[in-house]
Formats: sequence, structure tokens, C-alpha cells
Amino acid sequence: MEALLIWDDGMSVGVESLDNDHKQLIKILSQLMSAKNENSEWHIVEGIFQKLEHYCLSHFAREEALLAKINYQQLAEHKVSHQRFINKIPQLKKQWYADSSEPEVVKEKIVIFLQQWLLKHILEEDLDYVPAINCFQEFRRYKTRKKAKNPWLRFCSVKLSQHLTLSKRVIITTLLPSIAVFALCFFILKDNYQRYHNITKVVALNSMIEQVNGITHSLQAERGLSSGYTSSNYQNFSQQLSNRQESTDAKIHYFLWLLDQPVNRELKQSLQAYIVKVQSTVDNLARHRMHLDQKLISFDDTYFAYTKLIEQLLSVSDHLVHIEIGPNYINDISAINSILRYKEFMGQIRAMGMKMVESNQQDIYANKEISILIGKQLNTLRIFKNASNETQASLCEMYCDGAAQRQQLEFTYAKVMQHTDKEVRAQRWFKVMSSKIDMINTVVEGLVVEFNDEIYRESQNLKMEGYLIIFFLSLFLLVIIFFALVLNYSIISPVRKLTYALNEMSVGQHNIHFNHRATNDEIGSMQLAYEKLRRKLLQGDIYKATVSQQQEEIQYRKSQQDHFQHLALTDALTGAVNRHYFNEVLEQEIGNVNTHGKPLSIMVLDIDNFKSINDNYGHNVGDEVLIRFYQACDDAVRSSDVVARIGGEEFVIVMPNTELNNAGRFAERLRENIAGLEIFIAEQHISITVSIGVSQWHGDYFTSAESFVDHADKSLYQAKKTGRNKVVVTPVAQESH
Repeated sequence: MEALLIWDDGMSVGVESLDNDHKQLIKILSQLMSAKNENSEWHIVEGIFQKLEHYCLSHFAREEALLAKINYQQLAEHKVSHQRFINKIPQLKKQWYADSSEPEVVKEKIVIFLQQWLLKHILEEDLDYVPAINCFQEFRRYKTRKKAKNPWLRFCSVKLSQHLTLSKRVIITTLLPSIAVFALCFFILKDNYQRYHNITKVVALNSMIEQVNGITHSLQAERGLSSGYTSSNYQNFSQQLSNRQESTDAKIHYFLWLLDQPVNRELKQSLQAYIVKVQSTVDNLARHRMHLDQKLISFDDTYFAYTKLIEQLLSVSDHLVHIEIGPNYINDISAINSILRYKEFMGQIRAMGMKMVESNQQDIYANKEISILIGKQLNTLRIFKNASNETQASLCEMYCDGAAQRQQLEFTYAKVMQHTDKEVRAQRWFKVMSSKIDMINTVVEGLVVEFNDEIYRESQNLKMEGYLIIFFLSLFLLVIIFFALVLNYSIISPVRKLTYALNEMSVGQHNIHFNHRATNDEIGSMQLAYEKLRRKLLQGDIYKATVSQQQEEIQYRKSQQDHFQHLALTDALTGAVNRHYFNEVLEQEIGNVNTHGKPLSIMVLDIDNFKSINDNYGHNVGDEVLIRFYQACDDAVRSSDVVARIGGEEFVIVMPNTELNNAGRFAERLRENIAGLEIFIAEQHISITVSIGVSQWHGDYFTSAESFVDHADKSLYQAKKTGRNKVVVTPVAQESH
């Protein structure tokens, strides 16, 4: 007899009206159980079902009204569950009165279902909304009594707890003080990155200036040689000019390759238009050289062609100065540019001087263009003094005195003109001026190297500064995380452990216990209450566990007996019936034939050329083939048929209630299935065939089961002898004949 459901105070939801409804529903179910046990008349049971339906409707209405009042989020799911049960009551009543072979069993299942539903409704569905009711009541009491000093603070805390878990609130509380520190570090790092970004642009600028200096220096020398070459009617400086052209081409080629490389995006954008112009001037230089070789150009053509190319290259350098890189770096680059300009003007003076020494002009300042170039040199020196720092000024100290340079130039030209041979004068002038230009080029290279060193030191300082900021920020973050973890462990971890223990207890696990209180606060009290509950439940489970253990022992022994009996009747490899049990089955079926007169057929099957499979692939593969073969046979036979393994690769299928012709047709279908099997073992595709002998039992012909099997085995031998992969059906009458 099923247990009687009774009310327990643990079922209370804290609302008296709902608790009374639950008690009344338990009473109604008790009445239904009594009606079942007493086999009451139909009108009594009908009244109980009507009372159940009526009371459920009123109870559900009160419950849904309360949940709507407190704005319960799962109200829709609650309503669906209520309506589903209301629809179920007429079905249960119909099952109660339905004709059945076991009406008592049906009625008992209905009572048990109703009890289980009520327990689930109270303990799972209704108790879920108890916290929401308590929160609503607490908040309503707070609003009526006005005891809180900070109502808005309490209101916000309630809303926060509804949307954020306790662990998240602990983490947020820990991390809030660090937000300002992170923001400050962010701005510091941003400034540090911007300065470092400027330095990367400066490195690219300085590299461009260095390349421009090398090319212009080579072009200046080539321009001087070309001027001398044309002034002497293409007789002198031919070999020097050719060598210089090769050197210039190499520098230009590298410079164009460098411009095409992925540099700083801002620099790349600034250089787009100038790359086209530089390429155009390089093409123009090639045409000028061709005209020079063909002796189609004059001194002026030579001079202006090279000067234009040099100016174009220097204009690239000038344009790069306008990129936003900071005022200090702009001054440094402007100082370098001014010396580049100074050197270019010196190269132009050298080229014009080549023409003057050929034409026997005694006073170099008689040439107006040279006087203008001297003035430009003085202007570039003033720019240098205004933009340069102390280190740059010291590097250029020997070459940045304009008056001294003017006097030295006049003296050099006068000394060269003392020679009467024009060719000697031209070579001496080119050599002396080239030496001066080389010395200025050394100054430019020194300025570039000094600037590179300055940039490197600044970049290292910025890197170190960034690393220190990141280090201290990471250290601060680790401290904050550690502090948050400590708080999380001290608050959240005990709560989670207690929650886990309670959840495990709800499914019957009572092995989680707290030996001593971790703290003397509310969490410790919760752990103590849990431990008391666990011990009470454990005491009640001990007796049940003892009885259950005895029942399990009996069941285990029975299952072991069944297991060993199964092993004794089956083949260990394939799972087919073994030969010993096959003999029993066949004797039993023969007895049934002799008693009831129903037909009995068997077929003996042998896998063709099975020995070659073992020899070629190994016995492990052979065993797997046997398993697959048995599975194919077992899938094909009826539930009443028996598949037995009586030898290595020899099987027998016992087919009760089967005529010989039907057995033959089935054997043919099985043979075709076996031939069509696709067996893949160890990446090998193996095809097999089978030979089958079929026979039917005749009591007046066969004297025993052995003779019956021998008859089918002879048919199998005939199938093997005539080519294999065959089915041979030999009727008893045919063999006798």
C-alpha cells in the first residue's frame, strides 16, 4: 500500500492562505486514496475529482494574484504549469473509470501521480517564489515604518543585488578605487607613446636625409666632372665621370628602393607626390647622360640638369621637415638641412669654377652667379647658427665662418690660376674644391650620426619610462587582483561551498561536512546549521542504506550467475552460440519437430579461403573478419533462429519452422549479402565469400542430430568442391536416390 501524504511545516511558503490551500489539497488526495482502497462507488469518486478541480482553480487564482502583485518574473511559467494540471484532471478521471485488465494498478498510478505533482508544486514551484515574497514584504514594511536613514541608498542596494551577484559586487568594490590610477597611467602612457611615435618618424626622417646627402654628394661630384668634361670639349675627366656615374646610379637605385619600403604611414603619405618627381628627375638624368655621351649639350645644359636633380632631392628633405615631430627635432633637422644647402652651393661654385679656369677668368668674384652663391652660403650659415645646438655648432666650427670661407675661396682660385696649363688648372681646381666639399660632407655625416645618437638615447629613455609605468601598473593590478581574490575567498568561497553542500544534500549526498566553523560570523553559523541538518538526515538514511545494501548484494549475485551462464553458452570471440549449447538447441528443436510436426532446416556456412586471410593479414584481422561475419548473419536471421559457431570459420544457423526451399532462398540472399560486405580493417579492404550447405530434418531418414549436421556438411563440401561462393541444397530423397 502506498504511503499517505501528510503536511509538514517545511512545506510552508509563509503565506497563510496558500498554506491552507496546500493542506486542503493534501486532504482531498487522502480522500481519493481512501476511495481507492475502499473501492467506493463512482459518484463518491466523481465528487472527489470535482472538489479537486474546483479547489485547484481557486488556489491557482489566489496564487497568481499574489505573484502578479509582487511582480514575480516567472509568473508566465507558473500559469502554464497551472493550466496544464487543470487540463490533466479530466484525463485522470477518465482513466479511473476506463476498462482495464488491472484497474487497481491504474488507480494506484493515478494517486501516486497526484501526490508527486503536489509535492513538486509545493517544494519546487511554490517555494521558488518565497524569497520574492519575503523581499516584497520586507520592502513594504520598510516603506510603512520609515526606519531607514538612507532610503535611496537601500533602494539602490536592493536593485544592485538583483542584477549583480555577490562575487561581482565584491570585485567591483575592490576595483573602483583603482580606476583613477588606471586613467592617470593611461594618459601618461599615451603621452609616452606619442613621443616615442615622434621619434620613429624622426628616425625615418634622418635616414632619408642621410640617403639624400649621399646621393647629392655624388651628384655634385658628377656635376663638377661633367662641367669640366664639357668645358674641355669632351676631352678630359672622361674616366672619372664614368666611375662617378656608376657610384651615383647605385646610390639612386638604393634610395628609390628605400622610398618604396613600408615606412611610417605619415611619412609615406607625405612622400607620395615626391616619389613621382624624384623618379622623373632620375629619368631626366638618364637622358642628360645620353646627350652628354653624344656631345649634344653645353656647359649650361649640364650645370642646370644636375642642379635641378639635386634641388629636387633636397626639396624632399625640406618637405619632410614639415611633418609634426616636435620643435626640438625640427630645429636639429633644419640645422642639418642648412649644411646640406651650404654644401650644395659649394658644389655649384665648383662647377662654375671649372668653366672659369678654362676661360682664363682671373677674379672668381667677377662672376655674378658665384657672388650670389656666396651670399646664399652666408644665409644658410645664419640659419644653421639659429637652429643648431651646442654639439652641432662645435662639429661645424671650422667650416661655419663665412668670412674665412670667402677669403679661402678667393685664395684657392688665385693659386689655381697661377698654372698656365688649362687642363692642370681644371684638375687642381676640381681636386681642391672636392676636398673642401668632402670635408663639409664629413660635417654633415657627423651631424647625422650625432642626431642618431641623440634619438637613440631619447628612445631608450622613453622605453625605460614606458616599461616602468607598465611595471608599476602591472604590480598595482596584481595587488588589486590579489586583494579581490582574498575577499572573494573569504566571502564567496564559503558561501559557494555551503551552496554546493546543500545541493548535494538535496539529491541524497550526505558525505560533505564541515568539521569546524571557518569563522565566527554569519557564514560560520550557516555552516553549523548545515552540519546539524546533515547529521539528522544521515541518521534516517542509515537504516535504509543497510536494507538497500542487502538487496543489492542479492541482485549482484544473481547478475553474476546470469553473466557466467551467458559466458558458458556463447563463443568468446564472436558472441555466437558455442558448439556445446548448439547441440542442446538442435536436440530441443528436433524434439519439437517430432512432437508438433513443424519443419526444421539448418545451414552450415564456411568462409572461403579464410586461411589466406590469416596468412596475409594476421590472426587479429582474421578474428575481426569472423566477428563481422557473425554480425552479418545475426542481422539477417529471424529472432527465432539461432546462429552458432561450431569450428574455426564454420558456423551453423538453426531455422525452426522453415521448409527446405525457403531455407535455400534465404541462404542465397545471405550469400549475396556476405559477398557484398565492405570490410575495412587496419586500412585494408577485405572481401569475403561463403559456401553454404542446406538441409531439412526428416525423422525417418536421420537417426540423430549428428547425422542431420553431417548431411548439411556434405552439401557444404559440394559447394566448396564446385567453386566456392555457392549454396547447395540437397533434399533427402535426392541423396537416397
